[in-house]
Amino acid sequence: MFLIRDAIRMIRDINASGFAISLWGGLLNIPQLIGGLIFIATVEGQAILAAEIVALAIAGQIHKRNRFSRLIGICHFLWLALLPWLVYRIVGFDHSAVLTVWLWYVAVTILISLIFDVRDVFLYFRGEKKFAWSK
Repeated sequence: MFLIRDAIRMIRDINASGFAISLWGGLLNIPQLIGGLIFIATVEGQAILAAEIVALAIAGQIHKRNRFSRLIGICHFLWLALLPWLVYRIVGFDHSAVLTVWLWYVAVTILISLIFDVRDVFLYFRGEKKFAWSK
């Protein structure tokens, strides 16, 4: 239960930080959670929902120990494996139109997020521990 509580606290803190950060977080996470529940009967829906829950739990713990740390980007590194598998599933298997659109949306937002995450973790290890907008 504390994992959920810590993730919710992190989300509240991020939402209080500014519109752009809050908007990106919502566009990234909410469709994954809702779509994962809607498409829970599919292997893709299960994988995306599970990865999202794990990422939120990890992010919540990082944020609890070090608020607004760039290290939070590591919570999405599971997506390095999920993304190529997801593209393979989209291209290699027939899905309904709605599921296909959702899967492409998730794949694109994951790719964008990974670009930011790799950069953030790199900057963290170069000494930029916090996001500039969080100061």
